Formats: sequence, C-alpha cells, structure tokens
Amino acid sequence: MNEHLEFNSDAETFTEKRLFKNRLLFGFLFVIALFSVLIGRMAYLQWIDYERYQLLAEDNRISVETLAPTRGKIYDRNHRLLADNQPVFTLKLTREKIQDMAFVEQKFAELLPNLSETRRTNFFEKLRHSSRSKSLILPYSLTEEEAAQFAVQSHLMPGVALTARLKRMYPFGASAVHALGYVGRINMKELQKLNESEYRGTDVIGKSGIEKFYESTLHGKPGIQEVETNARGRVLRKLDTVPAIPGKDIHLTIDIKLQQLAESLFTEHKKGSIIAMDPQNGEILAFVSMPNFDPNLFVDGIDQASYSGLLNNPNKPFINRAINGKYPPGSTIKPFVALGAIENNYISPNKKIFDPGYFEYKGRRYRDWKRTGHGLVDMNAAIAQSCDTYFYELSLDMGIDAIHDSMAPFGFGAVTNIDILGESKGILPSQAWKREAKGLPWYRGETIISSIGQGYNLVTPLQLAKATSILANGGKIIQPHLLRGGELPTPEQIEIKDYRNWERVVKAMKDVMHGSKGTARRHGKDLPFKMAGKTGTAQVFGLNDGDYNADELAKRLHDHALFIGFAPLENPKIAVAVIVENGGSGSGTAAPKAVEVIKAYLAENPSPP
Repeated sequence: MNEHLEFNSDAETFTEKRLFKNRLLFGFLFVIALFSVLIGRMAYLQWIDYERYQLLAEDNRISVETLAPTRGKIYDRNHRLLADNQPVFTLKLTREKIQDMAFVEQKFAELLPNLSETRRTNFFEKLRHSSRSKSLILPYSLTEEEAAQFAVQSHLMPGVALTARLKRMYPFGASAVHALGYVGRINMKELQKLNESEYRGTDVIGKSGIEKFYESTLHGKPGIQEVETNARGRVLRKLDTVPAIPGKDIHLTIDIKLQQLAESLFTEHKKGSIIAMDPQNGEILAFVSMPNFDPNLFVDGIDQASYSGLLNNPNKPFINRAINGKYPPGSTIKPFVALGAIENNYISPNKKIFDPGYFEYKGRRYRDWKRTGHGLVDMNAAIAQSCDTYFYELSLDMGIDAIHDSMAPFGFGAVTNIDILGESKGILPSQAWKREAKGLPWYRGETIISSIGQGYNLVTPLQLAKATSILANGGKIIQPHLLRGGELPTPEQIEIKDYRNWERVVKAMKDVMHGSKGTARRHGKDLPFKMAGKTGTAQVFGLNDGDYNADELAKRLHDHALFIGFAPLENPKIAVAVIVENGGSGSGTAAPKAVEVIKAYLAENPSPP
C-alpha cells in the first residue's frame, strides 16, 4: 500500500515539473513577444512616424482664424489718395497660451519703449479680463527694429505672435479731416450695436465724417481660414480658406489741392470755415473747418496727453464748424430778403429811401454801419453798399413771417442732408418759432434786426453755401454732397414770379465786387472774370450804442467776418461761403479768402470759350 502511494507521488511530481516548465516557456515566449511588439511600436513611433506623433504630442489642433477685410480706400475728385491702408507689424496675444503674464508685460516694457506705460497697463488689464481663447491685437504699430527684436525673442513668449495687418493712414494728415473723418478702436458701446459676425477680426470702425457715414461700404466682409497650429500658436499649415470681401473704394467730390489752399488762408485768424460748392450739382469742392487735427493720431488709439491737448485747446479743433458752427449771418442774407421783397411786391427795386445813418422806431435808433449814412439808395445800392437802414425800413413792410417764407426755400433753418452725420439746422426765426421755442410773442423791433441777419438768426457755413448756390443757378434746389457719383434726389425748382428780379439781385451782388461803391470792390477790380458776392459782419459783442475799440476788446468778442459769392457770373461753376470767427470786417478778412479760392479753382477749371 505504501509502495503504491510512493509510485503515484513520483508520477505526479514529474507531471507537475513538466507542466511548470511548459508554463515557464510559454510565459517567457509571451513576454518576449510582448516586448517585441512594444519595441517594434516604439521603433515605428520614433523613426517611421516620428513627425506625425511629435505634432500630436505638442498639442496640435485645428483652429479657425478670421480674415479681416481690407478697408476701402478714399480718393478725391482727381483720384488723389485721401485714405490708404498701410502694412504694419503688430502683436497678437492669446491669454490661454501665455504662461507668465507679468513676464510678458515686462518684456513689452523693455522692447517697446515708445509705447506709453498707461497704454501698456490698460492693454494688459483688458487682456487679463478677456476671454481665455480670444486673441487681442495690441493697438500699436511696431517699427521694423521692434518687430525684429520680437521675432528673435518670440520663443520666450508663447501666446504672443508677431503679425502683419493693414493700418488706416491719411496721407494729407489734418487736411479735410472734418469731411473725411477718421477710424478708431471699436469701443464697448459700438460693439453692442454691431453685428459681431461682420466685424470678426476687425478692431477699428469709422468714427466721424465720410469714414462713419459710408462705414458699410468701406468696411467689407470678413473671411475665415482653418489652420493647424502648435501649442505656441504658430501656424503649421493652412487647411481651408474662405477669402474676405474687401470694402469698396469711393471717390469724393473734394479737390484736395483746393482744400489745402483754402486751409492755408487761415493764418492770422485761426478759426472759421470755407465751403466751396459746384452750384449746378451740389458737389462740395472744399470743406474747410479750422482749426483741424491729424486723424492719424486716432487709428491706433490716441494717448491721453495728446487727446487732452486737443480737447482743451481753446480753439476747439474737434468742432466741425462747417456743419455745426452756428453763426449770425449778418448782411449775407440781404440779397435773399431783397429778392423776397421784390418778388412779392413789398417794394419796387427802383424805390429809393434816404439813409441818414440810422433808422428810428418808437424812440429807438437802429444804426447803420456807416455813421454818416448812405444818402438816397435803391435796392441795388442797398445790397452793393450793404445799407442797413434800407433793410430796417423794408423789414417792417414785410414782417418777420414774410422774411421767413422768402428765405426758407433756400435752405435756411433746415439741415442740408449732406452725407455727414450730426448736422445742425440753425435758426430761421418766425412768430411760430418764437412761440414754440421761447413761449413768447414776437416783437416788431426783433423784425428790424432780423432783416440784417442779427437777432435769433443762426446759419451754418454749409447752409450759406447751399443758399448761394441756389441763387447762382436760378432757383434749382441742389443737394450738397461729398460722395461723387452717388444717387441724388431730383432737384426741385423754386417758384420764380419774375426772373428779372433774380437778375436784379445778381446784378447788385456783382456791384458788390465790381461797382464803384461796392463793399468788396478792392478784391474784385483786377479779376480776370466777373463774380457776384456779398460781405457780412456779424456782431458777437452786444453794444448798447456806438462802436467798440477792437484793440481794447478781447479777441473772442470781435465781430465775425462773412462772405458769400459765385463765379463766373454767366453759368457759375463755383459758389463759396466764408466765415472767419472774430475776423472783424467781412470785406477785410472773409472776401479775400473767397476770391483766392475762386481764382484757384477757375484757373484749374477754365470755362470753355
């Protein structure tokens, strides 16, 4: 029994040993095979498919970039470039890829010495509160040297990419800025009103002038581009592209050479406006508001010191005087009042009145500008010599409502609807206007001073230019505009009862320039063409009686000088309105500016023989 049990034990032991050896061999072979697979896979990854998996290991991904549209260019009427797009380098920062924000800000201070500390600090504060995945463009254009330094040190600043973009640039600087306007950074208020999909990749928008009015035309539409980037944001390859649609170029009616000439005339007197217009079609040839400012300062965002300097400038360069400056028109409205009077039979153009130097009404004397008076004057002499007394007397025959109704068709007291936003409409007083605006009745004494463009009367330089153009073209109500070739409303025609009345008024305005006693005769005597004009002086400082001593009165209280005119007399090609703030006499400071502008334009655009 014991022997039998011992035999079985030996057999089992043998079997177990063999089974163990087989398992050990299998396990060894399995481990060898497994390691062979791993080694083979490692070899495949390291040598055969190394580049592909290295890209994956570096956190490669597909991202969609927005392609900003190229903004349309702006040209003058002769195809001179007024607003261009200049290629510049800038920096694009993505918050989620920046490892050390403080380090990056320190490097910016080191590598961009021309970027002010305030602007740098504000930018990084904005970046810290922005979306982690959204990229922000530094509002600063790098010089070539700065761009080269960033390119060399880019490996130290992941999340900061040197990129090229197109920057708005105004080749003529401050010239025509109040017409052109400028672009600037989109602010939060604007962003809330914009269609975000239309402004992806764009950080500037038209802020004023033509740039703002025609924003939708100039802006274009953004495109998209799928790119493969690594963890540092570097583009490895472009996958798919939907190109951006560039904005449309536009041509303006302005002649930039004429514009610069008109601006150069404001030397001694720094403030004022000149509007030159084609009276046949309403094209604005020059749109001057002085002083002006350089729009290039605003493209990347103006620094606080420069902005404060402009804002606190006592001459207020930000005011667009051409459409927002509201001035008493002075004697420039006399031709319009006279035309209304003779067209509606309030007075005969041949009737003469005696001017002793004043007009007396209810015990008060309303003085003429000429102390000794003009003697006997008819309508022609009253306009040519600017006789106040004639219009004082005439005004009481007409009444304020008749004066209002005569002047309203010429555009006084209403916006011109020029293609710039924010135009003022001025004031053309009437009894109804005073009741509504002041809650008071109209007094006849107010009619007297209204007849010579004082009192409540307020006009803009553009309104004066439009009214002068309508007078020049025989009553065709044209639409002032800056875009050349745009669609315009069909002009209406002022009702003319007797065209000879219009000829009489134009003849009187001709005598202002070429008559023996005309108020601007010294500026018209040597002209190679005939022109019509009217001088004006608008009182700023209220006088109880008598003259003032200009030397003893603050400059800001001196009278405004005004002038309107057109030429040539037959088939006029240019109409001009000039206002010189605190310029004194219209014949002394405003008239010569208008004559220079008209001479320059007609020299370049002569009438056919």
